[in-house]
Amino acid sequence: MASNTRRRSAAHKSANPTKNAVDISKKRSSTPEVLHKAESVTGFLQLVFGLSKITSKVRCYRGESDATWELKPSIMRGVRSEAENQIFSELMLEAPTEFSNDRAMFDKLVRAQHYGLPTRLLDVSLNPLVGLYFACNEEKHHDKDGAVMVFDFIEKRVKFADSDTISLISNLARLSDDERNEISREGRKSKNELDIDGFRKIPAVERLLQFVRVEKPYFLNSVDPSDLFRYLFVHPVKNNRRVIAQSGAFIAAGLLRYKSPASSSSYNLHTIVIPAAKKATILRELDIININSRTMFPEVEFVSKYIKNKWTS
Repeated sequence: MASNTRRRSAAHKSANPTKNAVDISKKRSSTPEVLHKAESVTGFLQLVFGLSKITSKVRCYRGESDATWELKPSIMRGVRSEAENQIFSELMLEAPTEFSNDRAMFDKLVRAQHYGLPTRLLDVSLNPLVGLYFACNEEKHHDKDGAVMVFDFIEKRVKFADSDTISLISNLARLSDDERNEISREGRKSKNELDIDGFRKIPAVERLLQFVRVEKPYFLNSVDPSDLFRYLFVHPVKNNRRVIAQSGAFIAAGLLRYKSPASSSSYNLHTIVIPAAKKATILRELDIININSRTMFPEVEFVSKYIKNKWTS
């Protein structure tokens, strides 16, 4: 999350929080998103309800424990070169039965991320309180301001898990770094320079299509290079308990490197800063309305840990 702490705002006390929220975007000219501050669950929801949604098809939320973190998927954070396709293949070999019901590559990436594997998917939630929970839940970051990023996606950038475009983007994970770089280099050429037919005949593109056709045998080589350089919101299949519990969804961005996500035309972006000093209080408020580790992580080990902490602290 690329945002910094600023002076205190009383926006959460107002019936019109957007009007009175502190706008500090001018101090961050490289990232034009508007930033606000929330110090309670009530104040947070007032800000959310006050944000304009005129052109939005879907609104989603992402919580970050540290407001200064860059917005990047896990595969772009400290992973060695040539790791992406290797770590995925290794996981498939080690735990094949866990993925036996996942036909599409996107579904496999969702489950792999659930088990902690770095992927090119960025997880978000359709529930603002889930975003708030994840901005506050990590105790080791309670000395840092958190943030909730609010994305309002336009209609033509909203996809479902079975979309051909999403199949194409997801299977980029099966390629080598050199192959992805080749596709990126050729696909970024201007319309005047780009030979679409030539692009589709690039060996790396043809290999990408081989992976796509494993899940979609009918898939034709009519790849639009621009599809690989857009931020897309993806509705996942609800076959994963954690996705259901967290009202989960994902952002996929193909070959984009998240260098300036705040300036994308795919969505409007707002950032709500959560002061470090208020995180513990907000977690207690969320627990009262049953937003906690037990409900966010329905697996038995997390439920057991929640019950233990409740009776020992």
